[in-house]
Amino acid sequence: MPFSRWFRGGAPRLRDRVVKALQQARDGNADGAIATIAERFSEALAELRGLPEPVDAGWLRLAARLAFRAALAVDADAATWNLLGRIRVWLRNDDAVTAFRRAASLRPQDYGVPHRVSRDRFARLAEEALAGIPEAFQAQMSNTMIVVDDLPDIEAVREGEDPDLLGLYEGATVLEHGLPERIVLYQRNHENLVSDDRELAEEVRETMRHEVGHHFGMVEDELPY
Repeated sequence: MPFSRWFRGGAPRLRDRVVKALQQARDGNADGAIATIAERFSEALAELRGLPEPVDAGWLRLAARLAFRAALAVDADAATWNLLGRIRVWLRNDDAVTAFRRAASLRPQDYGVPHRVSRDRFARLAEEALAGIPEAFQAQMSNTMIVVDDLPDIEAVREGEDPDLLGLYEGATVLEHGLPERIVLYQRNHENLVSDDRELAEEVRETMRHEVGHHFGMVEDELPY
């Protein structure tokens, strides 16, 4: 803390500064938000993630700036660089790859540079993954659509859904005979986890296996395939 601030009675609590900074970011003043926080950026990022606040554009802008400054302050924090990359993907910032590369350079055993593919290529991987499900199960999935999106719905994330979610099953189980069901695969989140096409195909297969299981009302350890 600057000595002059100590004479004025100290700084407001970090949580209070984060709340104020979030409002500034939502008002379009992201630079002012960072000036409000001023220090302890890694702790401020943790405070932001713990607030009972909706995830919106202002939240994402503030999180990106906090993660960037936290990573600069602790250069060996590969997890923070990786988080910054994922936030930048949500913001559609082309510089996301720079943060992913920094994380990979610091801890290559844990992080890699995402392997990006076209939507057509990802859709083909999804089709191949579905084709790998045994015929006896596929025969009961004629009412199920396979959908590919970039990322989870922002409104669902605001309500608590994991922004890193890989897939989602929507609809009744096969025993309930509901309306058309959907298996949704989130392309960017799959790509964020892998460094090559082989790893991507494996991640897509595992997600498809898991979501098809939901269609049949089964959990992971009950899947027979």
